[in-house]
Amino acid sequence: KKMDGVNSFYWNLARAFFGVSTVCASLGIICNSLIFITTIRTRALRATYNILIAVCALADVFHQCGTLVQIPFLFGYYLEIESKLCDAILFLPEMGIAIGCTCILCIGLDRMISVLFSIRYRVFNKTYYHLALGSIVIGYCAYLCCLMTTFYRPQRVLCQVMAPYPDEGIVWFASANLLVNVVSTVVYFIMWLGLRSNADSKVMKRIVKSLLIIVTVDVSGWILTPGLVQLSQHLDIEPQQKFAWAYFSIIFVNLALSMKLFIYYFTR
Repeated sequence: KKMDGVNSFYWNLARAFFGVSTVCASLGIICNSLIFITTIRTRALRATYNILIAVCALADVFHQCGTLVQIPFLFGYYLEIESKLCDAILFLPEMGIAIGCTCILCIGLDRMISVLFSIRYRVFNKTYYHLALGSIVIGYCAYLCCLMTTFYRPQRVLCQVMAPYPDEGIVWFASANLLVNVVSTVVYFIMWLGLRSNADSKVMKRIVKSLLIIVTVDVSGWILTPGLVQLSQHLDIEPQQKFAWAYFSIIFVNLALSMKLFIYYFTR
């Protein structure tokens, strides 16, 4: 059935936006699965950042499966379920979001440390180092779990990725994702500055090229989606316009995640 309070124009506009996200999410599930499988099956890919890339890819698969939960909407069906059931269905996708965001940050931190402190990096106690990176990931997962618990409302909802964060919860969710990815951008920028002075020209050219693609595509997608969601909460627009805007916003992160295979394996 069609959602009450949303006219046909905004209803169909939202469906069109969701159609784009569905295509991107489907492609992303395939591509990120290939990244994960390739990494775990290749013995040469055992460095910390390779492991983080594999974990991030698996997390992105969970995240984008969450996007496809709402497939009936593509065919014009607005299906409401109990929020408790929706939260259970979306638990893994929500953890995928948390792990995906923080893994991008951890990859940047790992590469930044390896560039700025290259000698010390080689003699790090890897167990403690990996625990430190893991604590960032686990900490953000715990944060999203707290948000889901704090803002839980027993009600019927349209089950989609942002449904577990009703009312002010969506602001906290979007703001946190935006903050994590802004920090990631700063980390990658510091890494780029370090590469300019510490890497030879051939290595710098190759790594900086990959870095710029990652920043502009992957991190930018993570910044645009929560940024637009956050913006919509402060605009004086009708609820039906916010409804369509929300579906427009999620295109960017799904597009970014679907392109990661090409970023990591086809950049020369």
